[in-house]
Amino acid sequence: MHEQEETVKIFTLEREHEAVFPLIEEAFAREGIAMRFQSKFDTAYDGIFVPQKGLGHIYVFKKDRDKALALLKNILKENRDYSSQ
Repeated sequence: MHEQEETVKIFTLEREHEAVFPLIEEAFAREGIAMRFQSKFDTAYDGIFVPQKGLGHIYVFKKDRDKALALLKNILKENRDYSSQ
């Protein structure tokens, strides 16, 4: 991502979504949406704060926000049963 372009957080990835994260990455890449994942897993604390903070945040360029949110919503809806296992 270019530092000069503003990014926005669009989603906090929880444990229940961990299994569908590769699908999210693939779909965003296919649609030409650059994304960044900022992990919140702290190895010093062996992930004990994941229930409060989530696994991490997904960021996209501000210009791609609406398209990314629609795509993300679709992925999560289609994989609801898969992601809750």
